Amino acid sequence: MMANLVIRGGMVVDLANGIERRASLIVEEGRIAGICNDGAEPSAQQTIDAEGCIVTPGLIDTHLHMFHGGTENGIVPDTTLLPMGVTAGIDQGSAGSGNFQIFYDSIIARSQVHIFACLNISTQGLITSSYPENLDPKFTNLAAMKRLFEKYPRTLRGIKTRISKELVGDFGIAVLENARSTADAIGTRISVHTTNPPLPVSEFIGLFNKGDIYSHTYQGKGFSILDEDGKVSLSVWEARKRGVIFDSADARVHYLYPVVKQALSEGFLPDTLSTDLVQGSLFQPGVFGLPRVMSKYLALGLPLAEVVRAVTAGPAKIIGRSDLGNLGAGAAADIAIFRLKDVKTEITDRERNTLTLNKMLVPQCTVLGGKVVFRQFDF
Repeated sequence: MMANLVIRGGMVVDLANGIERRASLIVEEGRIAGICNDGAEPSAQQTIDAEGCIVTPGLIDTHLHMFHGGTENGIVPDTTLLPMGVTAGIDQGSAGSGNFQIFYDSIIARSQVHIFACLNISTQGLITSSYPENLDPKFTNLAAMKRLFEKYPRTLRGIKTRISKELVGDFGIAVLENARSTADAIGTRISVHTTNPPLPVSEFIGLFNKGDIYSHTYQGKGFSILDEDGKVSLSVWEARKRGVIFDSADARVHYLYPVVKQALSEGFLPDTLSTDLVQGSLFQPGVFGLPRVMSKYLALGLPLAEVVRAVTAGPAKIIGRSDLGNLGAGAAADIAIFRLKDVKTEITDRERNTLTLNKMLVPQCTVLGGKVVFRQFDF
């Protein structure tokens, strides 16, 4: 039987299935049909030569803003993400209960990229950077949020809130407590923007349960995951033990190299790597897109296999899709192909600390559902 597609001879990296070796992928009817040694491939309608390339599951970015046209910051999913090897993403609170329906109809339902979302605790969502969302707990519309979770159980993956000191004001930690009680009433997780929190991390992280997302793990504004001695806080380690998910969500200003380096030196690795991508950071040097963030963590010493896990198998657990984020037989044929190229560039954090990158993951081809949806003109 002739396969639809064979991707031949690349370095396949798929920690979900314990694969990190030169091999070929076989695709049939939009699914992974198997993996074989280079040279043992069946005949195929289309063959892609991945010699010298890294082949991974389609990337999953766990922190994006994709409500294009409904918010100031929303990116266009297909045209921006597919050329980066990103085939799935989680929108983090762009829409609340008052505007999620139009977000679903205009963007989610019309996109090739698999889009999931965390619903903003604020009815209005994150429509602009000019002023904050209303986080007053008395305006939380629990009934409307419940209806949306019942209507879109395959799309909605949590309740998003932000707890920055400058956003919560006098409400303080009551904003997080409100998100906790709302999520519990619905039966979902919380996903929390933690930059510049109103209290030390040890005083609020107890509100995080298994499966909750702690966003901007390595931020350094105000209280961070490091304690007064400059070590990862015991409360943070305990949260990891009980299953809290730590997402990098780097953005332009939500990480500091001293925090990242200290955490990595202690073995506190990110569960997921993500971009917090918005129009202002898209294609810009500090973020650009997920492959650049991945390259940054390679430069920081994270092994390639661990970097790939944090953008594939790790995020797949959050969205609850066992057919995504891996290259096992029967999985969706969402595949990304990269070249690890020699470069000489720098990425600077919010406090002007600089990291030099000597290698960069450069996307060459993206396959979605077994079909090529992006390919570099010289690949």
